[in-house]
Amino acid sequence: MNYLRLKFREASVWKYSIVAISKIIEEASFKINEEGLRLKAMDPSGVALVDFFIPASAFYEFEVPREVTLGVNMEDLAKVLRRAKKGDELVLEFQQAGRIGVYLEGKGSRRFILPSIELPYQELPEISFEETFKCKILPKLFKDVIKELEAISDAVEFYAPENSDTLYVKAESEIAEAEIVLSGSSGALIEYESTGEARSKYTIEYLSDIAAASQASETLSLSLGVETPLKLVFDLPGGGLLLFYVAPRTD
Repeated sequence: MNYLRLKFREASVWKYSIVAISKIIEEASFKINEEGLRLKAMDPSGVALVDFFIPASAFYEFEVPREVTLGVNMEDLAKVLRRAKKGDELVLEFQQAGRIGVYLEGKGSRRFILPSIELPYQELPEISFEETFKCKILPKLFKDVIKELEAISDAVEFYAPENSDTLYVKAESEIAEAEIVLSGSSGALIEYESTGEARSKYTIEYLSDIAAASQASETLSLSLGVETPLKLVFDLPGGGLLLFYVAPRTD
């Protein structure tokens, strides 16, 4: 008998979100309760933290009689969700005998059953730091910037001067360097706020993996300071969010 059932109108939001998460996290647990569904996990190297949250109000069917924690292999889930087409709805059924039903309903219904795994929910501490530069950009623009720079180096530096509307994104190696300039005056930054200089360097592979979520959201918020984590927030439909923190490089 099914003891928990969730229905979400836009399967594509889950598709792009879970695919991005699966590139960083191998296994994770969903916690589902009256507030909604949440996945919070850190990658094995401790470089990236992900927080995926969909509130109960964002589901148009939300049958959750009690709190449930359910472990899943993220790549297995991503393989199923990659099959989602535009206009598909997503149904999740958490069944007896440790099984997860993943149904994609559109022109026809495709049904997949995945095993759940014994995995405790990660209670991770909240991360806070001085965010001296904040901005909002189009997720596709972020993806394009990272794609341009990943051919140059395995690291990328973000720099914003104090009280500026401009974010400089730079990669350099022994044989080449490239810099992309994003500003409020050019329209590249939808919103921006500067309370001081910001400068940090990050491993570009993580940012490339995160950019896979670009089609899940219409806006992406970036925040950083001086040698701080990079905070990336994709706003999802219905008040959901997909949040990543990426630790700075120290080299």
